[in-house]
Amino acid sequence: MSGRPLTTIFLASLTFVVTLLVGILSHEAIKTSILSAPEAPLTGIKLELAKTEDETDGKYGEWTYCDYTLPETAQYNAEFQSAKVDENIAPGGVFTVDMTLKNTGNTRLYSADSGCPNAPVLNIGTQKSQDRESVFGSGESAMAGWKGPTRIKMSENYVESGEEFHVIFQSLAPEGHNVYREFFQPVVEGEAWVGSIFNVDIAVGSPSDQMKSNITYVKEETMNAAELEGLEKKVEISLSEQEMYVKFGDKTVWELQISSGAWDTPTPRGNYKILSKQDLRIGGKAPHYRMPYFQMWDSRGYGLHALPYLANDGGTFWTEALTHIGVPVSHGCIRMLPDDAILLYSFTDIGTPVTIY
Repeated sequence: MSGRPLTTIFLASLTFVVTLLVGILSHEAIKTSILSAPEAPLTGIKLELAKTEDETDGKYGEWTYCDYTLPETAQYNAEFQSAKVDENIAPGGVFTVDMTLKNTGNTRLYSADSGCPNAPVLNIGTQKSQDRESVFGSGESAMAGWKGPTRIKMSENYVESGEEFHVIFQSLAPEGHNVYREFFQPVVEGEAWVGSIFNVDIAVGSPSDQMKSNITYVKEETMNAAELEGLEKKVEISLSEQEMYVKFGDKTVWELQISSGAWDTPTPRGNYKILSKQDLRIGGKAPHYRMPYFQMWDSRGYGLHALPYLANDGGTFWTEALTHIGVPVSHGCIRMLPDDAILLYSFTDIGTPVTIY
């Protein structure tokens, strides 16, 4: 030790340690690596290691989900699953709608915010009418999630085939008490509208029970319940088109296919009204047809009803009747598909006008 005191050695060692520690703490990258907790990974997003910058033409950072090869024959599709709408939405307040869909095609789909070039981008577009400007996506009403007044962006950066994903938007509610029925459909931009058209109902303030009821019959175009207040319910039937038109005043809210009388047992034309309603009417003559959700509009026994069936044939007659919807084959009554008959039964009242032409 050359006689060097132990105290001198200890002080020299301590000085070295302190100097090293100060150096570490003054170096931002080292300090972050050692002292900082790692950030939590983003949920719902799968990251893949990118190629080098030369191979990817300068892709976006060290990690990317853009590196994906489309199938040789890409099949785009997405289907609506459910929607969660905020409750107790105040007039003029901000609310959120969270729609869940499923990628039912065979290829990965991307968000408009993914940043991936030449990727198939899926948005939710407005429908009925197509590309209409939504009241919730226009101007100052659109708070988040909207790409424009006709488009809502997918929330995840991408979604694999077979996986569910979300489309979430926030908007400013209009003033007043109302129920809004909005129609949407998935669209792969530049490719096709895919999946089915679906509706989302948004109740603002304290709409009446009548408002909530009226909006359930709206199937043809985007409307709000306030537009229907005070309008008379009507049913019109076109024999040449084999179509029924359900109306509030002059507004057609629903069109459905029917089956009217055959050429030798025609449906009478004219202006009528609902005279009586029965959950099930059984014909008085053989073979005693069962006619669910029967609504008589003529005292001779003509009515609106679901597809008829026989009690003891194992469903054979009903199955045949199902294939005849849209074809005039009845004994003069107006037949409907079961679900349509149920909904119409709840729409009409005794005295509701029925016009047949």
